[in-house]
Amino acid sequence: MPTALILGSSGTLGGAIATELCARGFSVGLHYNTRKEACDVLLQNAPDSAAFHADLSDPTQPALLSGAFLQKFERIDALVWACGISLDAPLVSQPEVDVRAVLNTDLKAFFLILKAFSRQFIKQKSGSVLALSSHAAWAGRSGGTAYAMAQSGLIALVKSTAREWGSIGVRVNAVVPPFVAESAMGRTASSEFVAAAKLKRVLKSEYDAAKSLGTFVVDVLQNPGISGQVLAADARIS
Repeated sequence: MPTALILGSSGTLGGAIATELCARGFSVGLHYNTRKEACDVLLQNAPDSAAFHADLSDPTQPALLSGAFLQKFERIDALVWACGISLDAPLVSQPEVDVRAVLNTDLKAFFLILKAFSRQFIKQKSGSVLALSSHAAWAGRSGGTAYAMAQSGLIALVKSTAREWGSIGVRVNAVVPPFVAESAMGRTASSEFVAAAKLKRVLKSEYDAAKSLGTFVVDVLQNPGISGQVLAADARIS
């Protein structure tokens, strides 16, 4: 049975991806920080899966998490990054401590996760990594410079890792998700931001964005011919 680790399984998007992976026969590691109850719900229909706690703002946690996951499952076939925070403020008043927090959580932690699993991927000579990024990486974000910086860096990290690991058969991609109002970031967004995001969509019909994203992400994870790409599961045109 193939295995997967979803960083941020307790979130709306990570949970949707985890649900789709379980439906396709994966044993899934469900990572959470503060919302274990969300992972407990997922585990009710996934007896071969397990939940793992880690505060990824702590630089010691990625190595501990990878060790716990590999002790449980022995290998990793799919790794999904669905974590992130956004501490928005105008550039002129953005506290440096907030910039560091966003970069540490949204970018540095993903780097440390990749590093923690690198020896296992090299040993296996197989596997697939996918990181959720953001439309802000392409378009920038007024009042959200730290978040946009982190997301642009994440895309550079994805492409660089894809170049390094391509020769050993490990695929690394990024997906830009649609704006999902039910997600943690969606719930904290201003009404003006939500309205602007909807206006940018060329498709105006309503649909289950989180479920659609879950299907899209797992299709990319299982596609043997895609690596080093940034793919948009969205109807906004940059």
